[in-house]
This record gives sequence, C-alpha cells and structure tokens, in this order.
Amino acid sequence: MVETRQISIDDAYRQGMAHYQNGQLKPAATLFAKIVGVLPEHALSHQMLGLIGFQLGQYEPAVRALTEAVRLQPGNAHFLANFTEVLRVSGQLDKAREIGERAVRVAPANAAGHSNLGLVYYDQGDLDLAKASQERALALAPELDRAINNLGSIARDGGDRQKAATLYRKALRINPASSETANNLIAVLIEAENVVEARKVAENQLKIAPGDAELHRNFGRLFMLENQLDKAESAFRNAINLDGKNADCFVGLSQVLFEKNHPKLALIEAEQALRLDAANAAACHQIALAKAHLGDIQGAIAMYERAMELKPELTASRLALGHLAIEQGDFDTARSHFETAAESADDKLSALVALARLEKVSEDSPVFQSLEAALPGAATMLPQKAVAYRYAMGDCYDKLGRYEEAFSNFASGAQIKRSLISYDPLENDKLTDDLIATFDRSMLTRLRDCAVSDAKPIFVVGMPRSGTTLTESILDAHPEVSGAGELNDLQNIFGRLDDGSSHVPLALRSVSDQTLNRWAEDYVEALSQHAPDATHIVDKMPANFQLIGLIHGIMPNAKIIHIARDPFDTCLSCYTRLFERSQLHSYDLVELGRYYNNYVRLMNHWRELLPEDAFHSLHYEVLIDGIETEARQLIEFCGLDWDDACLEFHKSKRRVRTASVQQVRQPLYTSSKAKWRRYEKHLRPLIETIGENRIGF
Repeated sequence: MVETRQISIDDAYRQGMAHYQNGQLKPAATLFAKIVGVLPEHALSHQMLGLIGFQLGQYEPAVRALTEAVRLQPGNAHFLANFTEVLRVSGQLDKAREIGERAVRVAPANAAGHSNLGLVYYDQGDLDLAKASQERALALAPELDRAINNLGSIARDGGDRQKAATLYRKALRINPASSETANNLIAVLIEAENVVEARKVAENQLKIAPGDAELHRNFGRLFMLENQLDKAESAFRNAINLDGKNADCFVGLSQVLFEKNHPKLALIEAEQALRLDAANAAACHQIALAKAHLGDIQGAIAMYERAMELKPELTASRLALGHLAIEQGDFDTARSHFETAAESADDKLSALVALARLEKVSEDSPVFQSLEAALPGAATMLPQKAVAYRYAMGDCYDKLGRYEEAFSNFASGAQIKRSLISYDPLENDKLTDDLIATFDRSMLTRLRDCAVSDAKPIFVVGMPRSGTTLTESILDAHPEVSGAGELNDLQNIFGRLDDGSSHVPLALRSVSDQTLNRWAEDYVEALSQHAPDATHIVDKMPANFQLIGLIHGIMPNAKIIHIARDPFDTCLSCYTRLFERSQLHSYDLVELGRYYNNYVRLMNHWRELLPEDAFHSLHYEVLIDGIETEARQLIEFCGLDWDDACLEFHKSKRRVRTASVQQVRQPLYTSSKAKWRRYEKHLRPLIETIGENRIGF
C-alpha cells in the first residue's frame, strides 16, 4: 500500500510539473492541491502552489503555501529564495528581509538568494546593501541576468542613466526574452530622450511578447513624445486591456486625454490610477493638472503637494505650482518654485525656460546665459522640448533688441510645432463658408424663438492676442462682473454631434427648437457655476467671434464686446507665442493670414446681418491711448454704473490663464503698438496673404 501510494503521488507531481512548464497553471494547481490533500507534508507541492499563486497574482494563498513549504523544509535555500520574492512583491518587506537573510545564511553560494535579497533591500531604499547583494549574486553566477538588470535599476535610481542602459543591454543580451529588462531599457532610454533606440528595442520586444502590458504602455509614452496622440491613446488602452490593475497605464491614458483637451475624462482616469495605487505620484500630478484646468485651484495645489511628498524629485509638479502662481499674479512664489526646480538635474532646461518669463532679461543675466549656452544642443532636443526652448530664446532676444536672432528662434519653434500638430487651413475656410451660409435672417428668427432671457453672460471676442484679456480685466475689476476666462462651453454645447465631434452649423441644422432652448439654458447654467453670486460673468473665448450670430439670436440680453487690433501686430503676437493646446493656425505665416482673413469675413458678415447695436467694438490701439474714455463706454454698453476700479485692473488677484497673464498684471503700456515693423522683412508671407483685409469701424 505504501509503495502504491508513493508512486501515485510521484506521478501526480510529475503531471503537475508538466502542466506548469506548459503554462497550464490552473490544472497544475489542481493536481498539487490534491497531493497536499492526501499528503500534507509534501513540501514540493506546497512550494509549487505558492509559485502558481504568485504568478496568478493571488498573493495571500501564495504566502500561505510557501510558509508551509518552508516550515516543512526550513533549510531549503531554493524555497527560502522564492519565499523572499513572494513576500517582497506582496508588500511584506520586513518579513521578506528576514527570510532573505536566512536564505543566504543557509546557502551563501546561492546566487538567486542574494539577488532576491538585494531586491528587498532596494525596495526598502537601502541602495548600498542592494548593490552589494546583486554584486555577490554576479560573482557567483556571472550570467545571472536578473542581477545585472537589478544593478541597472540601482544605477538608474542613482541618476546614472548611461550606466543603467549599458547594464540593461547586457542583461538583455543574456536573456532576450526578459520583458522586465526590455521595458526597463526602453524606460531609461525614454528618460534619456533617446527615442530612436527606445523604439527599436520596443519593436523588437513586441515580436517576442505582444501581450506585455508594460510594453504597450511604453509605446504610449513614445507616441506621446512624438505628439502622436491617437496612437498613444490606443497604446495605453491596449495596456489597460492587458492589465487593468496597472496604475501607470491609467496615468498614461490620463495624460493623452488631457493633451486632447478632455480634462474631465483625464481626471477620471487619473483618479482610477490613484485608486489602484495610493502612492502613485504621477497620478497625483495628473489629477492636479486636470483640477487646475477645471478651475479647482485649491484641489490642484493639494494634489501637486501630495505628488511632491511622494516623490520629492518630481520637478513637473513644482513647475506646475509655479505656473499656477503666475496665473494668480504671485510672481515671487512662482520664481521660488522655478528656482528650486532649476536645481534639479532632470529638467533644468524647463525650469530655466519658466524663469525666463519672469526675468528682466539682460546680456549678463545668469538665466539668459544658461539658456543661450544650450543653443548648440537645440537641434538634438526632443521636439516638444525644442519648441518651448526656441520660443523662450525668441522672447529673450526680443527683449534684448536682437531681432534677427529672435525671429530665427521663433521661426524654428513654429516650424517644429507645426510638424507636431494636425491642422488643415481648408477646414477653417469651409467652416467660415458654412457659418456664413447657416446664419442668415431665417436662422436668426429661429434662434429668437428658442431664446433665453438671461442677461448674465458677457462675451469678449476677437482674434487671439488682440486685447481680449485686457478687455476682460477691465470688466472683471467692476464689482458686479466676474471674469471666467476662455471657456469652450459655447462651442461644445452648440456644436456637439452624435459621433462626438463638434461643428456648430451642422448641429444647429440637425436639432429641434426645444433642444436649442435647452442648450442655451445649459450654457447659462455652466457659466453661472464659475461665479454663482456675480451679476455678470465674462466668457472670454476669442474664437467666439465665429458665433456672434448665435449669441445674439439665442441670448439676446447677453452683451457682446468685440476687440480688434492692427492685423500685423495681432498676427505677429500669435506667431511669437507658444499656445498650450489651441490656436493651431498660429505656426505658419500663410495659414495665420488665412485665419485672419476668415475672421474679417465673419465680422463683415455679422455687421451686415445684425442690428447696429448687436455688439460693441473696441480698437486695441484706441483703448490703450485713451483707456478711461473707452472703458467708460464699455461699462456703459454693459448697462453698468461706472466704477473707478475698472482703471486699476492690473491690481486684481484673479486667476488669468492666457498668454497675456503677465501683461495684465502691469499698468497699461503702449510698447506693443506697431511692433510688427521690427520684423517686417520676415513677415512678407503674412503681409501678402492678408493684403488689404481690415476690420472696419
């Protein structure tokens, strides 16, 4: 009987191992469970149940099984080494350290034991002990790729990316199938901005492990660096489908959704990442970005600070806090954040670019000199970093009166930026045609029948960089008015189509009058949320000049203010500003001129179609030459009593989120008038495209 029973268990164990080696984990686990049910002291089966549980992500059963295996064979170094790793991954670091140290005492010549113990030391933050353990493992087994990979991670954490990449390459040569090593190499190459090699490694690894979630996440990161947002989104979604518990995959998806101008969706994905990993600093940073964009400033600040608590070296969060401080007019706090960030070796250039915005640039300015010293390397920078750098250098040279060098850098930045975005000027031409054709007298009559009577909205419209922020600031300084900044709500609500795209003329032609009325109510409700107690709220989206007919028809009691500026000053100011995720027409002089011409066409259409008092027009140059007269007329048009605070707009502490954020914190100045003359010879394509097109008054 004993002999028969022993043979049966041996056969069952062999079958279980065959299933395990073929990747059939559940059938293998069933056999091993039957063995320990019959023979509870069968340590090898407990060991295998522990390994299978570990591979299936079932850490508690894995720990229980390996605890029993080690109890039965306390001197088995192989069991102890495996138990160390299972305890480490399940988060029981102190216990893992105890078992790992026991493993190397029992079998000091066991390389795997030293390597696994080194991982425990690494997770506990003791890099010296971690390094020593991996070096012992390699001394015992020179081709133990895991140990080489782990030494690469230690070098990476120490800031030596070059050494890390060398070690990862070495480990990958020994074991080309190691997904962990391949992904580590890809990640460190991305950090070093070596996109070409990172892509080569990733594409090779895709042939080996097409179902590797981390690999798809790394593809998402690569696509993000190249601004291929659709491909990035697809890669991150693939990663999530493969591993729905990886917080970093959700962070990546949040990043791409934010870049696609979907901050609410970005917030949802970032919050999911934080639910999966409460200590994920990148998730906190993404939540903060989305909250800031959606107007929750205090929530954003709290999450940026949380991100830095979790990861003190997270320069991006410190820079973001600095930019928030600029928006709120607190330049001293902003400078402090940027200076601290500039001490970081990881993203010093971005901090210097940010500091340059606050500098009164001079030839001997340390910030300017540091930026200028980086010029020889500009050609090899990643595109998005190169764009920000070139615009910063253009600003510096412009302030120094070195206009040839300034325009050269602006043009370089614009050319790179244009290569990263998808913009078709023909679509804007067609949209303008469609707007003019759609908004005729019959459409106005229809809109009036669907109108709401609310007088809360005030719209400030015009070309970007034409003075819309200054106009909003004058209005916001009035005690009965609150400026809400540039809102996409009008376009989003009245342009939404069933396929998720936005096109106002198509949407208006395809919905009922009842829906139009509801959309108007939705808009007013959304606007009111920005300042519930304000009598009037300003929506300062410049591109709403396209929808003046819609506003006048469906919100007849709303006020519309249009501000115009010299076309060449307006367009030069657009061309020499780096916008975040908008104004895609601004990075090519001909395309910029075409956009301006369409603006003129629409404004002429509104003048012909609408009553003379449908909107109030200001001219930027007249405003800055006679601000009190123009401001009084502006306030009177809005039906408000005059308040002297309207002339002290630059003292406001309200949040300003446009490219004019610093200008509106200063008393009025006239130095931007006719600025285009400094660059006239470079602007011929723009000048020829615009020709004689002007806004009439």
